[in-house]
Amino acid sequence: MDDCITIAENERRFVAQELHDNAAQTLLQINMQAGICKKLLEMGQVDNTVAELDMLEQQITTVSRQIRELISDLRPPRSDDGDFPSMLRDLIETHHQRGGPPVNLSAPDHIPLFGAERLALSRIIQEILLNTRKHAQATGVDLTITTSANRLQLTVVDDGIGFDDALIPNPLAETGGAGMVNMHIRAGAIGGELEVKSKINHGTMIQVTFPL
Repeated sequence: MDDCITIAENERRFVAQELHDNAAQTLLQINMQAGICKKLLEMGQVDNTVAELDMLEQQITTVSRQIRELISDLRPPRSDDGDFPSMLRDLIETHHQRGGPPVNLSAPDHIPLFGAERLALSRIIQEILLNTRKHAQATGVDLTITTSANRLQLTVVDDGIGFDDALIPNPLAETGGAGMVNMHIRAGAIGGELEVKSKINHGTMIQVTFPL
């Protein structure tokens, strides 16, 4: 129960931060842009008003995209239709559409994942790809899944700027690192382990192993 509360609180913090850093800031810019347009119209500067309206239109498009992406991330990954590799390709395609670095995928054609394990691994992969877009500054990502009779292993390696892995927060962290904490909790909830190795300027490796 405590782990579920931690995940929920961390995700609420993530949503609040995303809304503050993105949508709220863009809406503030839209408000300022509208004020500029009003003043330009009052002064009869039609050409300048048109230019400002073009910028206003771009800002509205941006905030609309930001909100749609946030809503999409909050929905559970598609789980009822198709198999897990298909869901995985969808997650990677979304990552690419949002400007993420290319992902080189290596995975079996059939991955026997259902229920809690399927959702947990999907959320972990979603979080890893989000981190590569927002923080890693990577030019490429290798995502590998291997299975045996009784074990699945996910390995994701990027060539980004890395970080000091000694600073990874614990599940009681009050600020920052919520995504990393949630990944650890989700891996543990399905009987697995999550390992993170990273060095500044040497990329990051995240590995999840759990029984099938």
